[in-house]
Amino acid sequence: MPKILSWVRRTVKICAYSYSGLILFYLLLRTISDDRLWPIALLGNFIPWLLLPIFCLPILGFLVIKSKKFAISSSIASLILLGWLHINYWSPENAPISPSATTLNVMSLNVSWHSTPPETLVTFIKTQNPDLVLLQEITYNHIRDSFPKLKTLYPEQAYTRHVCILSKYPIRFSENLNLAGHKQLQQRAIIQLPEQEIVVYNVQTTSPWIRPERILPFLTIPTYQYGDRTAEITDLVQRIQQETLPAIAAGDFNLTDQTEDYQQLQTIMTDAFKTSGFGLGSTWPYGFPLKHFLKTTDWKLNYPLFRIDYIWYSPHFGSRNSQVLPSTGSEHLPVMTELVWGDRQESKN
Repeated sequence: MPKILSWVRRTVKICAYSYSGLILFYLLLRTISDDRLWPIALLGNFIPWLLLPIFCLPILGFLVIKSKKFAISSSIASLILLGWLHINYWSPENAPISPSATTLNVMSLNVSWHSTPPETLVTFIKTQNPDLVLLQEITYNHIRDSFPKLKTLYPEQAYTRHVCILSKYPIRFSENLNLAGHKQLQQRAIIQLPEQEIVVYNVQTTSPWIRPERILPFLTIPTYQYGDRTAEITDLVQRIQQETLPAIAAGDFNLTDQTEDYQQLQTIMTDAFKTSGFGLGSTWPYGFPLKHFLKTTDWKLNYPLFRIDYIWYSPHFGSRNSQVLPSTGSEHLPVMTELVWGDRQESKN
């Protein structure tokens, strides 16, 4: 028994010190290069999940490793992590609102092609009843079977292959975009609200993925490639900077809040969920079949890991009650927020 306990202690010590070293190395490289190095960019997608084991280190330090220095330093790291999580994910700030302020409920959903049945989509939208709906990855079945049934509630509809905007307010103008000249399709529309025209971007960027890359004439390795998305985000930011109207951009951005692309967007717009939502707000992949990794199981991933679906708004707006909505069958969960503009009063949430 003493030999087993000694082996367990050594194993735990090796794992705890290795994990701590790797996290410190990641944070150092992240500080130096941000996500310009693809391994750092790939690991960044898994933040804050990769950081959560830090909370276990003080317990291991006191009870198993029995190193006072390690236990104290990991306790400090845990407190820093707790504060960071609180600031970024657990402290929503709803925009104050006055009786004269105007509100606009905006919802975005990537329906994942045929994963969301047309009748389900109709029922879901009617139940949530937002003022403005932005959809990505729609199919001909949605165009044929869903949108006509929503015509009474949403008389203004602008759709093309793959993307759609449904509005209770007049759509004065709409156009299709190909950000950065890529094949991925987006929309831009000007919508007339009661007091103000606004511009709306319905966005889906090219998804990063792990693809083979030849780094030497005789060597090809898998690398995480996200350059197409970066070019599209840069194009989007430049377009929004040129807009003179209040702007909203929503959709499947295929990025997390740990990326440089997110930071680029954040320089000109505000992330609704980060401002007035609570929690991690993960939206993808919901219901992902784990049989892709374990062929003998029928289990599905019923808690998404990443937040890649967003509603962004220009400084003309504030946001309230941002939330992630229940599944429609899509691998993406819908997101919705209440945008506020006009006269706002100073008040607590």
